[in-house]
Amino acid sequence: MTDLAVPVDIVVYEGMDAVHAALDGGLAEIVGPDRSALWRTPRAAYRPQLWLLVSGEVPVAAVLTTGRPATAATTLIEPWWTSDRGLGALLDRIVDAAGARGDAALKWRTAGEVPAAAIAAGFAPLRAPHGAVGTESTRGAVRWLVDIPHAEPGYYAQTTLFTCGAVAALMAAGLRGADGFAGDPGDRDRELDYWRRASNYPACEPVGLAVTTAQHFGAAGDPPRIEVALDSDGPVLVEDYRGFDLSFRTELQTESRRRAAALGIPITSERVSVAEIARRVAGGELALLLIDEEPLHGEHGPHWVLAHASDGAEVIVIEDPWINRDTGETWVDTHELPVRAADLDRLVRWSAAGYRGVVFLGS
Repeated sequence: MTDLAVPVDIVVYEGMDAVHAALDGGLAEIVGPDRSALWRTPRAAYRPQLWLLVSGEVPVAAVLTTGRPATAATTLIEPWWTSDRGLGALLDRIVDAAGARGDAALKWRTAGEVPAAAIAAGFAPLRAPHGAVGTESTRGAVRWLVDIPHAEPGYYAQTTLFTCGAVAALMAAGLRGADGFAGDPGDRDRELDYWRRASNYPACEPVGLAVTTAQHFGAAGDPPRIEVALDSDGPVLVEDYRGFDLSFRTELQTESRRRAAALGIPITSERVSVAEIARRVAGGELALLLIDEEPLHGEHGPHWVLAHASDGAEVIVIEDPWINRDTGETWVDTHELPVRAADLDRLVRWSAAGYRGVVFLGS
């Protein structure tokens, strides 16, 4: 362990311009080209901060942190340190800032094995993903700042722009012991086959997804109770279609409702509250949530995520099948992702009408 000289100072560089300036000012040569290149990845919308601890004007620990808006997690990307004490002091400050911001978790992301220093600082290794669209070699760990006991799902990232609903449902299947992802070459076939059965072309709408999920679980012989909460009586996810494109999707949704009735799947038209989602998930249910991605990425788009854990009130933990690799994300960022209830209320709605679609899977 290296002794720290005094004075010790922590400098925080906010935003990508400041991060680049710090790296160009000499830090890049200290932390090395691989780490420097990783920290330079454009991620302006994901609250980048470069944290630097200096002891007697000598850098001894540094890390880039990032995190999606409207989430309660921050990722530490490839921390660098020469002093365990310096790293500890830097982590203490980052934890304090995360707590003040309302974070529920910190992630540690690295290209190699999770280091002993991370374990000593309270980070627990995350299980390797089944599939992660090119980021499988990344390793990660999480330090929970709130107590949410739960089983960690097996993560899989969607391989297309349109299979999020199928992937979210198959990750739920894995949690329930049904046929899900296996980490083998057949996973993509499972993804596409499930989407074909649930699709409203190309999106999966709530009732059709619920029907396919009920049939999928029924094939395992022990289906959970499945319920749809959708506060829209007409067809959904069809706002941009006209003519034949609208009519055939509407007909498919009418057929999905008929099949749901035949399978005994209840469809409630009252708007489900985020408080109810949190309560039911904390009680052991799973929830497939139709969200608008705009609060996460700044662009509107319908998307499905899986809610699988909650403290029952303030924090809901999701699996997001989408990895935004253009902004440097890996599966570590999108797996075991906590969201505050107020942010989830912004997320779980779609269209100008703001309807809410949720598929509950009983325990």
